[in-house]
Amino acid sequence: MVALEASVSPYDRQTYPRAALAAFIASDHPELTASLMAHIPRGVGIVFKLSRHADLAAVESRFAVERRTAFESFTSTVAFERDADVRITTEPGDATLELFEAQGHDRSWLEFLLRSGKAFACVLERGGDVLSACAAFENYGAVWEVGGVVTAPSHRRRGLGTRVVRTALAELSERALIPRYQVEAHNEASIGLARSVGLTPFLRIVHYEHEC
Repeated sequence: MVALEASVSPYDRQTYPRAALAAFIASDHPELTASLMAHIPRGVGIVFKLSRHADLAAVESRFAVERRTAFESFTSTVAFERDADVRITTEPGDATLELFEAQGHDRSWLEFLLRSGKAFACVLERGGDVLSACAAFENYGAVWEVGGVVTAPSHRRRGLGTRVVRTALAELSERALIPRYQVEAHNEASIGLARSVGLTPFLRIVHYEHEC
């Protein structure tokens, strides 16, 4: 179990404004999960993030919770080919950064990662207009997240998002990094994109919120 201040994560801060803690639990047995509950403080808002449904009963034995959402994580070990028309850059420009920010990626946070070499963007442009883009950034060690996939409304349903994601995956493969593509479970379009490029699901995290 790892318990962090919810304010550390921009997503948790926005989605769970009443939560003081985010508790990540990955347990081998429900009894072990039950023993961990004694170490979680009472009287504060908590969002529990569970990777096994079997752990829910242990959480509910001490906390009243409601299911909020779930995230699917994908990865791959195969090599990908980059798209020659997709630009890989650490200086994506204001238009692209604004699109990423609209997707929930804080601009100042992403710019810091880009400057420090811990992120890059894949951008597909035409005539100075950004058609589609995605970002890849360090998650933990050799694991890098591919996210912020966005396509201009007038250019959607043309496979452009697939092209920028494939290029990001190719770049990560060349760097011997492990890709992680995380998507909210209700986002069928993004899940379809992950499957269409050949990514494989490996983890499902379900969020349950305890409010005080």
